[in-house]
Amino acid sequence: MSLYRTWRPKTFADLVGQDAVVRTLTSAIESGKLAHAYLFSGPRGSGKTSAAKILARCIECVNGPTATPDNTCENCVAILNGSSLDVLEIDAASYRGIDQIRDLRDGVKFAPSSMRMKVYIIDEAHMLTKEGANAFLKTLEEPPAHAVFILATTEPERLPVTILSRCQRYAFRRIAIPVMIERMREIASAENIGIDEEALAAIAYRADGGLRDALTMLEQASAFAGGGDVTAGTLDVAFGTTGRTFASALVDAIAARDAAGVLSTIESASDAGADMQVLIRSLIAAFRNLLVARIDPALLARDLAPEDARRAAERAKDVPAATIVRVLRLLVDAQSLARGGGHARLELESALLRFVLTQDDPSLDALAARIAALEAGGTPALPPRSHDVPPPPVADAPPEGAAPASAVAARENVAEERAEERKRESAPPAAGTLTLQKVRAAWQSIRGKVEGERASLAASLSRATVDALEDRSVVLRFPDKLNADMLRDHVALVERAVADVLGERLAVVLRVETVADTAEGAARPARRAKGAPPAAAFAAAPVRAAAPQDEDEEAENPDALFSYLNERISDR
Repeated sequence: MSLYRTWRPKTFADLVGQDAVVRTLTSAIESGKLAHAYLFSGPRGSGKTSAAKILARCIECVNGPTATPDNTCENCVAILNGSSLDVLEIDAASYRGIDQIRDLRDGVKFAPSSMRMKVYIIDEAHMLTKEGANAFLKTLEEPPAHAVFILATTEPERLPVTILSRCQRYAFRRIAIPVMIERMREIASAENIGIDEEALAAIAYRADGGLRDALTMLEQASAFAGGGDVTAGTLDVAFGTTGRTFASALVDAIAARDAAGVLSTIESASDAGADMQVLIRSLIAAFRNLLVARIDPALLARDLAPEDARRAAERAKDVPAATIVRVLRLLVDAQSLARGGGHARLELESALLRFVLTQDDPSLDALAARIAALEAGGTPALPPRSHDVPPPPVADAPPEGAAPASAVAARENVAEERAEERKRESAPPAAGTLTLQKVRAAWQSIRGKVEGERASLAASLSRATVDALEDRSVVLRFPDKLNADMLRDHVALVERAVADVLGERLAVVLRVETVADTAEGAARPARRAKGAPPAAAFAAAPVRAAAPQDEDEEAENPDALFSYLNERISDR
């Protein structure tokens, strides 16, 4: 007999991981307040059917009704053997039509043959047809005094609300990882199965909260090991890799900003046959655990084995929360693009490299990450220079105490420009004034509204950046024509979202990045005074051809924000 059948709980004390359900049912039985209909809902393998059979024995036990059936009396033995005529277990997946429900409705009228009550356990209740559910409704609403119905389902939302409202509902939770490990350890010891702690944790993660799945895998792994000890390696060979090991290695490489390590780990995962979409999900889960560990490590107790929770808490200390959030956003975008038909491995690699090579990423998120590093007191890596530019020749110093008139005038002009710029930026905006910064700050909320109505636009919106605010119009810039065209038919939807979030009606203009735009971006730093804050570097300007510059001047001004960052670092 399979392990999950051999070790099926026989009393409420054996039902692990469902303390709230056990406490409520025990109290109801002891106080004599039994309901005529119960609904047990929850994920697979969480103990719903086992709890239903235990409740049936509690009701029918010769010594009952009692919360602790002896499981040795003739009634309990008949229920355990499945030979009782008064406790009927019905599979709604096959007994789902109106004719079968009519038979049940006719049979429930008769008194129990030998036991105290007639108990109907309806498994997979969500599989009832609409007609069958309607036929069952009247019987469920006003059953005979000797009838009790126990419905079990993994999808309670598929049941009609008329049935839900007539049942006492009990929500079964996913079994916590530590509880599942402890239960498997007890069963493995009783069955003389050799297995180490790492393998127990690996089985618990694979089971995803279902103890029945965990016991099935434990039995299969033991058979695969041929009587030897079961290890994590045994599980990878028997069931294939899950991506957790590769996800852990990727987290280390990402935290170290090791681009080569990231690509090498993804290559190894691909060679091992790991599904890239599963790897993305595992990586999202790993970074989610780091974020939770930074906020409240105690919350990881249900989701991770004790040793894994401790490692996550230690690792999270070295990774800022803003960094984790940015990685999660990049990974979620990569997951969305992969689901939309993209190449999963390419999307994962490009998302992780965008984070690791932050200094090469011109997106607003990357620039914000570098500014956050500066404000936190760190020193971000300087952007790589395409070639070294020789320093300008030093002119002969003027005699001491003498200063050329042109130099003095230049310094005075620069000082005046800086003073004017500080005044403009320190002045508060007029009430109701909409600025480019406000639009950019609200962009994620606008995206969320649009994606909530049309999820297929998520990939295109992830490529868009708010470029300018011109004449009551928001200019969205795209790196390629394909993504702009995908959004072009839904501009009205974006405009409605803009109006909802910002409270003002603005037109939405789509632009595709061109060579002229790139040249313009290179020309802007030359017109920005040294020391200007990032807001000046982000200022939008209409698209136009850039004024020609000589090569040395262009090399000295590769990007507005990079220049600003270099100045800040130099000041430090």
